Amino acid sequence: MKRLFLAISPNAAQLDTLTQLQANIGDEGRIVPRDNLHMTLAFLGQCSAAQQEALSETLARLAHQRRLPAFEVTLNTLAHWDKPKILCLKGEARDPQLVSLFNLCQRLAQQLGLHTSEHSFQPHITLMRKAKALPDIKSPTLTLNGHALHLYHSQSSEQGVQYEILASWTLT
Repeated sequence: MKRLFLAISPNAAQLDTLTQLQANIGDEGRIVPRDNLHMTLAFLGQCSAAQQEALSETLARLAHQRRLPAFEVTLNTLAHWDKPKILCLKGEARDPQLVSLFNLCQRLAQQLGLHTSEHSFQPHITLMRKAKALPDIKSPTLTLNGHALHLYHSQSSEQGVQYEILASWTLT
């Protein structure tokens, strides 16, 4: 069993912006490593090899049929979410293509008997975990262009959690 999720990764320039923002946040929590920064579309939880294979085959078929929509989302609000104790850069899901892709990912998870979100979709990138409060700093504006959907494996190690991309599909 592997702990998996579907997400979009920021490009190198966006990662630079995010790590600069993290440097200005302070140390009231645990900074998410640069290589782990992403925008989740579906947390899938524990997946068997068969579920992972079925998911990958379905997404490959949809990508081939050009049915995985590219999108744009602007993340421009720094937020502290009390319950999960995270600090994130969030935005609004205004692009119908993004909403469509989120719904597709959730539907696939449901069909495969995997975890589906109990919350409404709020596009965001987590910057800090165990965050205590919202720092008084200006939020940058980051426009993510979703060009590829990635299947990530969340692995615990002595260095902390590490995310590895297992597969990617082009968004069109």
